[in-house]
Amino acid sequence: MIDNPLLNLYDKIMSLLSDSKFIVLKTSIFSAIFTVVLLMIVSYFFNHTWNPFASKTASQPFTVQGIATVNAAPDQSAVSFTVTKTATTLQDAQNQANTFTNKIVSDLSKLNIAKKDIQTNNYNSYPNYNQNNEGIVQPGVAIPIKPQQSAQTIISYTVSEDVTITLHDTNKANTVIDTITKDGAENISGPSLTFSDTKQQQLENEARKQAITDAKQKAQSMSQAAGIHLGRIINIQEGDNSQPIIRPLMMNNVAAGTAKSVPTQINPGQNSITATVTLSYEIY
Repeated sequence: MIDNPLLNLYDKIMSLLSDSKFIVLKTSIFSAIFTVVLLMIVSYFFNHTWNPFASKTASQPFTVQGIATVNAAPDQSAVSFTVTKTATTLQDAQNQANTFTNKIVSDLSKLNIAKKDIQTNNYNSYPNYNQNNEGIVQPGVAIPIKPQQSAQTIISYTVSEDVTITLHDTNKANTVIDTITKDGAENISGPSLTFSDTKQQQLENEARKQAITDAKQKAQSMSQAAGIHLGRIINIQEGDNSQPIIRPLMMNNVAAGTAKSVPTQINPGQNSITATVTLSYEIY
């Protein structure tokens, strides 16, 4: 039989390919190649480079601010007034103040104003002293001579309290003001038109969402104009939300028994809530 070198080489190669050790080697090579390709894909996804061993270059984040304002009619208001009574004894002054306040509370209850919404903010009682500071002018003397200081005496007592009415229906403000004015309340002020806690939270959330949308739109527009690519958002900060503007309306006291009065007209209008949000992006 002729010894053919080519045939011998072929036999050796086929024998090597059938060797289990070579099969393991091939598997290891393919696994290594697959791992490198996977690392390249992951590196490009996170670091935007095909080199998985390249160090990521630190860069300043791209920061943009979004602002949004929402408007809504206030759903809550407050009206304040003062009760002041003076009498020769403290007990009489207290009784008169209590009777006066109870009358107002009773009239407000007829308007479906709950007692829990009528709050006394400040209660004071104090004595009133005589005032005797006049001097005696003697003939031929230009400067009056004051008499010896005499002991002060109490001539009366005063009781005063400040009361605030919280209205959950702003449409009632007109009637409430007219009612307490007719009853003779003093220093009437209001209504202070505000949002309830629930509505305040809802409007803040809405303004915050709109501010984030505004920031994202600005980021897209600015990045396209600058020729940069935005990555993921790495930080978000919220500025101080502006509080709604409270518009108190000062009411003048109307004397009881005057001519036919004109009903009070309160126009609640709208209050505003503003949110400011700052977004920071990775760029590449």
